[in-house]
Formats: sequence, structure tokens, C-alpha cells
Amino acid sequence: MAWNEQVDQFLKAAGEQAKGKTPIAQEVFDGVIQEAGTATLSEKEQFLNSLSGRIIDTMYTDAAWTDKYGDIFFQNSEQFGAIVQIINTEMPEVRQNRAWDQITTGQTTIGSNVVYLPVVKEQLVGGTSSWAVPYAVSGTQMDSAFRNASGLSRFIGYVQLSAENAIKYHLTRMSAANRNNYMMEKLAKGNTATNVNVVSLVAEYNAMTGKSLTTQQFLNNQDGCLRMVNRIFKKYKALLTDMTTLFTLDSTTTGKFIPDDRFTFSVIADFNALLESELYSTTYHDDFVKAKGFREVPSWQGLRGASTTLTFNDLTTINSAREDSVIDSSGVDINKSGIIGLMCDKWAVMHTVVRHRTGVQRDDIKDITLYEHQFTDRYVNNLMLNGIVFTI
Repeated sequence: MAWNEQVDQFLKAAGEQAKGKTPIAQEVFDGVIQEAGTATLSEKEQFLNSLSGRIIDTMYTDAAWTDKYGDIFFQNSEQFGAIVQIINTEMPEVRQNRAWDQITTGQTTIGSNVVYLPVVKEQLVGGTSSWAVPYAVSGTQMDSAFRNASGLSRFIGYVQLSAENAIKYHLTRMSAANRNNYMMEKLAKGNTATNVNVVSLVAEYNAMTGKSLTTQQFLNNQDGCLRMVNRIFKKYKALLTDMTTLFTLDSTTTGKFIPDDRFTFSVIADFNALLESELYSTTYHDDFVKAKGFREVPSWQGLRGASTTLTFNDLTTINSAREDSVIDSSGVDINKSGIIGLMCDKWAVMHTVVRHRTGVQRDDIKDITLYEHQFTDRYVNNLMLNGIVFTI
């Protein structure tokens, strides 16, 4: 039997043994060793190449990355299509039949009949932006690192995985920036006689109890005040999911509500840990500890600058620096700390990818292939939908 045939027979037998099937016969194993000792240099190299292609495995450290806290504001454009506008309608009030002859908004005449039509409005999205992840793979990398097609294919897949992870990471950061902008707009508007945009847990607790705790006393859980927080959360969830005009900046609306499948509540994890440690010390019922739709967020912007202190203020601060911001027309940085939660309709803070493609360019002289993963975001802050910001 030729030496190459013996090598192939040995490798097949080794594969069968690895699968728990027939062990390698002694004479087959011995034959390979004996023949390999007298093989030529090229035959030995061929054997090693075959062996490495079948046995040696390359381990890649990266895995497909997703935000473990869940990106609740991202919408798949394949499900909804490209978001080009947000449309809402206004209906006249429900009234008794005898009032139909009264003049109201949306009235029109068709012949001798008076009918009432809904008033349709549209709101364009906030903006669109285009991004790309460029990278290159050289022919030298390909030729020096791989000995077979399957190894090369896995390497290319790994590089593309890294590019996809870079895009997902960017989208998560963009979603966070979009969310933070929504909160800053609500904070800038503040509360009026007809709109509630911000709820201070400390002020609400003091109003309910007649006390006058400071923020630090509140966080130190003076007189068990943290036990009241979940009651406040549940009160506002009930109000936001009911028909109301209190929590939207649309002054002409007859009422908005948040459907259950669109209700979302993001809370800083550090504050939630403080809350749970207090509530679990007095009860073992989860229903008294968490509100439905609840999600933890480690921080609004991560640690700012060179901060390594991980203080409560570090985690609960949003830094805004937009020249066109309604918060401050001077364009300077605006720092707001003590923001611990956002309860809103997730469609109020929405973004999607409307286009995703890959461009490839080959340079044979330099033996390099250039890739560019290109995508286009579309995003919106819809202040016409319900939402409130919780602060301390």
C-alpha cells in the first residue's frame, strides 16, 4: 500500500475512533509509523499539512455581542419598514346624537348631511445619519495563516462578526444618546399646570408624608422612605397607561395612553439595588419589589472623563452639549445629575436601520481587499407620546 494511502487510512481510522467507533488497529498504526520514518521530506510535509487541516483548531475569542440589558428602543426596519413619519389622529369628543348638529373641528358637509371627520396630523422624524465600518484583509494574511479553504472561510466569518459587533455597539450607544436627549428635553420643559414631565421622588415623598427629607437623607432611607418608591412607580404606570393629557407635550391632543406592549421603564441599577435591599429585608414577594416592564440600566452615559469613583452622581448624570438644544441656547455643556429612571412609550424614543450594505474593493497590485460595512440610521424623539423622568 502506498504511503499516502496509509496516511489517509490512518486519519480516517483516527476520526472513527474519536467518534467512539472502532479503535485503530495495531498494524495500521504501526504501518504509518514505519512508513513515515522512510518517507521523503515532501511526503512528511504533506502528512503534517493533512494532519493540521484535520486536527488543529483555531479558537477565536470574540462572540456575537448583544446588549445584555436589552435595546428596548430599537425597531427592526424589516418589521415596520423605513420610519419616515409618525402619524396620529384626533377624534371629536363622544357626544349624544342630539348634539350632532353642533359645529366642531373636523365638520364638513356632504350634500345635506353634516359629518365629522378625524383631524389627521403628521410629525416628521428627528433625523437620518449614515455610518460605515471600514477594514481591510491582505493577501499575506491569507497566505501565511491558512492551509485550507475551511480555515480561510472561518477567518473571514470571524472578521465579519467583528464588524457586525462594531455596528451593534454603535447602535446601542446611539439608542442611549437618543434616549438621553428625550429625557433632557422633558427636564427642560419642566412641569406646568397641564403637563407633568418630571417626578422628583424626594419631593413626592415629602408631599405624601409632610416631612422635609434632603436627597441624602432619602438615599440613606430615613424612616423607611424607600418603601414608598414602588408605590409611586406603580401610581405613575397606571396613569401613563390610562387615557390622559398630562404626560405629553402635545397641547392639542384629546388624550394619549401607553399600550402594554409599548410600556417601558428604565431605572439606574445602583438605585434599584438600593431599593431592593430595603424591600427584600421586609418582604419576600417579588410583586412588591418590581414594577412590570422594568429594566435596569448601569448608567446613562457610562463614567464621564477620567472618573473612577463610581459615585451615585457619576451614574445618574446626563451631559448635554447641543447648540440647538432647548435646554440652553448658548451651546455650553449642561449637566443634570440625580436622574434615576425613565417611564415612557418606547415609540417615543425610536431608531432603526433603513439601509445596510457591504462595499468591496480589490487592489491586486498591493494584494489587499478593502471592505466597508455601510448602514443608515433613522431616529426620532416623539414628545407627542407619554413619558416622565424620575429624579431625586
